[in-house]
Amino acid sequence: MPPFARRLPRLAVLLAVLGFVSLASAPALERGPTLCLWRWLFHLSACPACGSTRALEAFFHGRWAEAWAFNHNVAVTAPALLLLLARDLHSAAARYLPRATSAARRLRQRAG
Repeated sequence: MPPFARRLPRLAVLLAVLGFVSLASAPALERGPTLCLWRWLFHLSACPACGSTRALEAFFHGRWAEAWAFNHNVAVTAPALLLLLARDLHSAAARYLPRATSAARRLRQRAG
């Protein structure tokens, strides 16, 4: 893992990305700036990832044919994002729920 990413909580980043593509609208993405670094740096007409943001937006709004038309990579990236999110939520639940239940048990014992 790169050093800059060690401090970033992946769960928060995944939730932010999924929240953005779920709440964004297609017209807003069309009006916005080009996010493609390859196009910006190398003045390419397109790169393999071009259309991924619009594809994810369409995918998470249930427009699967449109998502596929924007970028075929959505067939891998969208499920991968969902799997990573599920994995991180499961890890967080396994880490924090036992603490919460044991703390609640201690409080009940003190009160009872």
